[in-house]
Amino acid sequence: MIGNLIYYSFMNSDQVEARKEDRISQLPDRILSIILSRLPMKDLVKTSALSNRWKHLWALRTNLNFDVDGIFGTNHERPDCSSKHSKHYEEFKLEFARCVDGFLQNFQGTKVISFKLHFLKHLGDTSNINRWISSVIGLGIEELELILSGMTLFSYYHHGLLGDEYYSFPYWLLPHPSDSRVKHLHLRTCVLKPPADFIGFNKLITLQLHDVFLGEEFLASLLSNCLLLQGLMLIRCKHMSLLKVFSTSLQNLVLLDCSNPSPVKVIAVNLTDFEYSGDIMKITVFVAPCLVKIYFNFNSIHVIDMPNALSHCATFPTLQTLILHLDPWKEKRLPQSVDSLKNLKQLELFYIRASKVEDLLWVLTYLNACPLLEKLDITLSGEEFHKNQREMRNICGCTYSRLKKVRMNGFNGNWFEMELITHILKSATSLDQVVISPLALFYLGGGEWSRFTPDESWHESRQDVVRKSLQENAPAGVHLVVL
Repeated sequence: MIGNLIYYSFMNSDQVEARKEDRISQLPDRILSIILSRLPMKDLVKTSALSNRWKHLWALRTNLNFDVDGIFGTNHERPDCSSKHSKHYEEFKLEFARCVDGFLQNFQGTKVISFKLHFLKHLGDTSNINRWISSVIGLGIEELELILSGMTLFSYYHHGLLGDEYYSFPYWLLPHPSDSRVKHLHLRTCVLKPPADFIGFNKLITLQLHDVFLGEEFLASLLSNCLLLQGLMLIRCKHMSLLKVFSTSLQNLVLLDCSNPSPVKVIAVNLTDFEYSGDIMKITVFVAPCLVKIYFNFNSIHVIDMPNALSHCATFPTLQTLILHLDPWKEKRLPQSVDSLKNLKQLELFYIRASKVEDLLWVLTYLNACPLLEKLDITLSGEEFHKNQREMRNICGCTYSRLKKVRMNGFNGNWFEMELITHILKSATSLDQVVISPLALFYLGGGEWSRFTPDESWHESRQDVVRKSLQENAPAGVHLVVL
């Protein structure tokens, strides 16, 4: 540092400024490209004023992300989305479009790897969106993401939007299959109905569709032409009278609350991860000899046969991780026995309590069905601390010789929660760690989570009581953490 001060002392102010500028301007393009890729779009163009070297450098940016925060900033007032005819919404929409148009008209980049657009869309925006896609699609795009929504209060609570608010994806704008480089496609609130002979998605590796109207023959055509497809996610997709997934390349498959596909047939010899929410009885064929992870959401209104779904799980000899989102309205139908999950290593149970039944010993049914289980995660919600606590029961006759790690989230300190965790402390002979947390993060499938925050009284009064009680029952060598 002293050497730098001496060096600068022999230079006039202009030379010092030039030297400082050189440090920026002499950075390699690949470093500058990384810096630029992390800036919000509203700040990206401003870099052209830094120096002559930076005047056109923003063209190095290869990921173009247009969303409300990136255009207007995080503190900008949001429009009233309940009415697409409100003056504020119209002004907001026009300003957003003006900003995107201005950027793309002045953008001199020769390569764009990723293009993402997140915006509130209503009918009338189609020409704008098509124009933006058309301007960049020939620049080598590998990832295309269109997250569009125009939610009214009514449509939100009915898991979708009104028919005239869907955007028809312009598949005809994609390059010829021999020139297309699109590997990752993510669409929300769109209509996707290419002709049966369309092969423009032949390079796809992942496809995510949320609230999308699909053509009847789309999936069959897609899977027959996309021999590289590894990940397929369909969430609340519509107009699928028959859902057939036949693939040799697919590794991850997510099917959540799609509109009554009947039946569901899956033959995927390399499938390792499967997520499903819907009527399990609709799955008439399921062949996946390499399956290692399953998520079932039994909180779906379509579920009618939970025991049958668990029997499905027992048929996969390679299954190691099972994640269950249990339906509170069917808790009396929780199975008294579960077919042996003989290779299961990790079990995650998400349970929303919706009644006053104070019992968590149904968890032991799952533990007894998993002789090789090493990790157990339980997340509870919908529960409050009860003023009147009962005595814990003494549970005998069960040991869990492989269980090493246990975590219970959404913990309130009720007697039935203490009863279950105390029993596990006494019965798991290889236990290494137990974590107790009042925070509940619920996995909803498709990478989405819901958060339940604990009340303040946990840290004020119950945390220390729970820690002391559990420490008295924790065997030596067990690391107990009460958050």
